[in-house]
Amino acid sequence: MSYQNERWYLLMADAVKAASKQYVGDRIGVSRTAVSLIINGKYPADTKHIAAKVMALLDRWHCPYLGTDITAEECLSVHSGQTPSHDPMRLAHRRMCRTCTHNTQNEKNQDKNPVNGESLVFRNDNKE
Repeated sequence: MSYQNERWYLLMADAVKAASKQYVGDRIGVSRTAVSLIINGKYPADTKHIAAKVMALLDRWHCPYLGTDITAEECLSVHSGQTPSHDPMRLAHRRMCRTCTHNTQNEKNQDKNPVNGESLVFRNDNKE
């Protein structure tokens, strides 16, 4: 299936590896069977609603500056948005982003996957 290279699928697969299909299904509000079918590329229906649930729940990164998990969108807006020169705390947050592992704009992180920090250089998503 074409969805197996999408971010939401990779997040779901990582969560299943870390926990179980039942646990992931319970967290996103679908059955263990649905999770199994999706993971095995045999889900017969449209996956848009499941993708949205996965992204809303699992697309979170730990922010070392804030000490908590934030959405990937929030993280990207901090290190890619305008420099907040009017707010010292937001500016300090932005400065810390320069060295964060989630910031793929850093030269040392350009070959890293922002989902799990693994190297993208040796990764082969097309296992055909």
